[in-house]
Amino acid sequence: MKIPRIRVLIMLAAIAIIGIVITQVFWIRKGLLINQTSFENAVVVTLDRIANNIWLKPDIPVGDRPQVIRISPRSYLVQMNMPIDLNYLDNQLRGEFTNPFHKIDFTYEVFEHSTDMMVFSDSVYVELADDDFHEARYLPNLTESGYYFKVNFPQRPIVPSIMITIWATAILILTTVIIFFTYSLVVIVRQQRLSDFQNAFINNLAHEFKTPLSTIGISAGVLKEPEIIHDPKRLQVYSNIIELENERLKGQVNKILELARLENREIILRKEPINLRQLLEEIVPPFMVQLEAREGKFHKECPDTPCVVTADRIHLKNVINTLLDNALKYSEGTPEIGIRIHCGEKNIYIQVIDNGIGIPKEYHKRIYEKFFRVPTGDVHNVKGFGLGLSYVKMIAKAAGWKISLQSELNKGSTFSIGIPANTPMNDEQ
Repeated sequence: MKIPRIRVLIMLAAIAIIGIVITQVFWIRKGLLINQTSFENAVVVTLDRIANNIWLKPDIPVGDRPQVIRISPRSYLVQMNMPIDLNYLDNQLRGEFTNPFHKIDFTYEVFEHSTDMMVFSDSVYVELADDDFHEARYLPNLTESGYYFKVNFPQRPIVPSIMITIWATAILILTTVIIFFTYSLVVIVRQQRLSDFQNAFINNLAHEFKTPLSTIGISAGVLKEPEIIHDPKRLQVYSNIIELENERLKGQVNKILELARLENREIILRKEPINLRQLLEEIVPPFMVQLEAREGKFHKECPDTPCVVTADRIHLKNVINTLLDNALKYSEGTPEIGIRIHCGEKNIYIQVIDNGIGIPKEYHKRIYEKFFRVPTGDVHNVKGFGLGLSYVKMIAKAAGWKISLQSELNKGSTFSIGIPANTPMNDEQ
C-alpha cells in the first residue's frame, strides 16, 4: 500500500464518519422538530376542546365560537368573549397538561375582553400538581363580562423516554464506530510506517552485506589462484581481509539478534564495577584508526579521580561504540568528535559530542525507533540499519540509565548517558 492510497483511505474514512455524524445530527434535529410539532398540535387540540367545553356550558350565553391562536411555540391565546368559571378552567388545564401524556409546567392568564386587562394568573408545576389538585381551591366565577385566556409553557416539551433511548443508543453506536475507525487508521498508518522502515532496513541490509560479501568473494577468488601459494605475504593479506570482513558480518548479525532478544526481554545484564577511564582506553584506539583515516580531531575529557559505575561491560562498551560510530558517520568534512565524562554526586554522565549534520528537533524522539533513519534524501549515503540508537535506548532502559540528546540541524549533536555512580546491583537482571 502506497502513501497516496493511505491518504485516500484516511480521506474516505473521514468523509464516511462526517457523513454518519451529519446524518445522525439531522435525524436528531428531525426528531426534535417532530416532537415539537406534535406537542404544538396537541396543545392546540387540547385548548380548543377546553374552550369549546366552556362555550357549550348551559349557563354560558352563546357567542362566537372560541379560536386558538398560536403566538409562539410556547405561548397560545384562546380568543373568546364569554364568562369563565375559573375553577372549571383551572381543573381542565391541570388535568390536561399534568397528565403523563403531556406532563409539562405551564402558566395561564385570564384577561377581560373589553379592556385587555389581566384579571387572574396562576403557575402550575408538575411536581406540585398532585398536591395542589387535592387542596381545596376557591377561585372566582367571572360572569360580569367577557373574558379570554392565554397559556404559556416556560420549558420545551419533554422528549419521550423511548426517543431518548433510541438517540442514546445511536450516539453510543456512532461513538464506537468513530473509535473503531480512528483506531483502524492509527494501526494502518503505523503498519505502513513499519513497512517503510522494514523496506529501508532490507535495502540497507543488502547494501551493508553486499560490500563485505563482495570483498570476501574477491579474496576467495584470489586465494584460488595457483601462484598465491608462492607469495606468503599476499596470502596473509587476503586471509586477513576475509577474517576481518567475516567478523564485520558477524558483528552486524549479532547486533540484529541482540535487538530481538532485547525486545523479547531475554537480555541478561552481567553487571560489574567498571572504571570508565580504563574502559575508554579500550574503546578509543580502534576508533582513532577510523577517525584519522578522515583526518578528524578527537577530544577526551576525563577526571583524574576514578569514575566507577556498575554495569554490563559488553553492553556499555557497545553503547559508547555505537554513539562514536554515529558521530563519525554523520559528520561531514573534517570530523571533530569528543567524549566527556562528568562525575556527579549520584550519577556519572558520559557525553559523546560531534560537529556533524545534527538532528532536527522534530526527530529527537523518533531516532530511537527501530529501523528509523533521519531523512537525508539518499537512503545509502550513510551506511547502517537504523538499529544503533534503538539498541542504545533498549540497553539504557534495561539498565536504568537516562539518555538525552541536544542537537540542532547543522549544529552537531551531544548524546548524554546518565549512569548511577557505583550503585550495587544484582548479577543478573
